[in-house]
Amino acid sequence: MLRIENPERVERLIGAAVSRLDLDLSGISVLTEGASGNFVVTPLIAALAGSPHVVALSADSRYGRASDVAEYIMEWAIRLGVADRIEVTTDRTRARDAGCSLITNLGFVRPIDAKLVERSPADTVVALMWEPWEFRPGDVDLKFCRGRGIPVLGTCETDIRVGTFRYVGLIVLKLLFESALEVDGSDILVVGASPFLQPTIDVLRRNGANVTVVAMDDTWPEEVVSRRPIGEYDAIALVDHRSRKNIVGPDGLLVPEQMIGTGVRLVHVCGVVDDDALAAAGIQKVPPRKVSAGYMTLTTDYVGPRPVIDLHAAGLKVGEIVVRSFRRGSTYSEAVAAALKSGLALDFDLRSRGG
Repeated sequence: MLRIENPERVERLIGAAVSRLDLDLSGISVLTEGASGNFVVTPLIAALAGSPHVVALSADSRYGRASDVAEYIMEWAIRLGVADRIEVTTDRTRARDAGCSLITNLGFVRPIDAKLVERSPADTVVALMWEPWEFRPGDVDLKFCRGRGIPVLGTCETDIRVGTFRYVGLIVLKLLFESALEVDGSDILVVGASPFLQPTIDVLRRNGANVTVVAMDDTWPEEVVSRRPIGEYDAIALVDHRSRKNIVGPDGLLVPEQMIGTGVRLVHVCGVVDDDALAAAGIQKVPPRKVSAGYMTLTTDYVGPRPVIDLHAAGLKVGEIVVRSFRRGSTYSEAVAAALKSGLALDFDLRSRGG
């Protein structure tokens, strides 16, 4: 199970985020994830912001047993003086029946389907800890929520109070350093798409790298090959979280056989690759873990706890605004408009999302 290395700093960062966002969850019950490592913070943020009842839904996972996670969360809760406000459970029925008005989309809470929210209070909101373009079918039943009058809102990760995407370049930088590549003076091919592409370019260039850019929106394989042979690069960084085009594979932008014997480092944050083809060619992807399209191999917590704290506090603030609007008698549209006005919320276009 993952544990936080610097609890004193995390406690300070949580307090700063709650203050900066004026997050006030007094009177608002929250259903969120019960996790370890840097993701332990979400129920703690909610409780420290005044929520009287935070239900942290957990499960056994590759990161550890749910019982250990529950113990870890409560260890933190005791440290912060909020143990009486946090309930950790593995029972989805219990989570469903807890009557929480603010539901987050994090890990163990998913899927947010009809079964989970059909009995939710009239002032319920689903706060997503990402932007709507990152939506994955199966995570949230948008159509049911809309029909039930439950707003589903994303969190603006480019808001100055959040700034999530700037950490993606730092993930790449850290992976390159861990791959024994000094970056300064290195030739690096960055393959990606907005909004991860530019932050990655900026970080690498600030650290002295010679960066060649391939934007997945408009680049064809022959254009990549014509720039320079793959073997002349020190590393290739993949940061495509938007498109579903195959980047590395027999039919991809890059063919694994091009990398054989070159020593080029293949660093993967996100983007579609053929892991089996890479393995057959003897090419190691860093990190080696397989992920499906639309998922990141590593999230921003890889570089530290601040990105998670700031994003999740902002997502909770989005939920707070909607719930309080409902409780003042606002309509669905008025509650959503209030959240959007804050600059922290982003709405879905259901027609373009297949909802």
